[in-house]
Amino acid sequence: MPAPATPPTIGRPRDAALDAAILRAAMELLGERGLSALTMDAVAQRAGAGKASVYRRWKSKDELLADALAMYAPVDVEIDTGTLRGDLIALYAHHYGIGNPVTQAAMQEILGNVRQHLAWTAKVAPARLTTRRAKVQEIFARAIARGEIAAPSDLDLVADLVPAMVLYQYNTRAQKVSRARLARLVDGLVLPLVGLPGTAARP
Repeated sequence: MPAPATPPTIGRPRDAALDAAILRAAMELLGERGLSALTMDAVAQRAGAGKASVYRRWKSKDELLADALAMYAPVDVEIDTGTLRGDLIALYAHHYGIGNPVTQAAMQEILGNVRQHLAWTAKVAPARLTTRRAKVQEIFARAIARGEIAAPSDLDLVADLVPAMVLYQYNTRAQKVSRARLARLVDGLVLPLVGLPGTAARP
C-alpha cells in the first residue's frame, strides 16, 4: 500500500529577515519614543514592511513588544564568571543592555517610565520580572555554595540594592547606566554587605 501523499504547505513560509527587522524596529522605537508612542503603523514604517505583514505575525503591539524584549533583552540567561562580583556585574550589564545600543536605549526609556512599564509587564509578561529576580538570587546562592560568602541575613534587601540605585540615580540625577556605574554599585554597596572587600576603583 503506497504511503499517503504529504499535504501541500499552506501559505508562504515566514521571512526570518523581515521578522528580525520588525522586532528591531519595535525596540528602536521603544527607545526613541517610549511605549505609548510605539504603534504597529510606526513599526511597519520603520521596518519597511506593510502593516498587514506586521499584523500577520503579531495580533497586537503587546505581543510584538513581548517578542522584541524576549529577543533583545532575554532574562533567562546563564552567567557564571566564578565570582559573585563578576556574576553580578555581568548579569546587570546584560539586563540593562550594556554593549547593545538598541537594547540599552530601550532599557533607559523603561527606567524613565518605570510605572508604565511595570504595569505593561504585569499584564503581558508577568514571568519576566520573576525570572530576572530569580537569576540574581541564583548568583547569590552559588556564591554561598562555593563558600565565597555567608548567607546574607536579608537577601531580598541585598538583591534590591543595585536595581534600586540605578532607578534612583537615573530619575533624580539623570545618571545613565554604564558598566562602570554598575561595578561601582556592586563594589560600594553589595560586596561590603556580604563581607567582601569592595572598591569603586576596581575595573
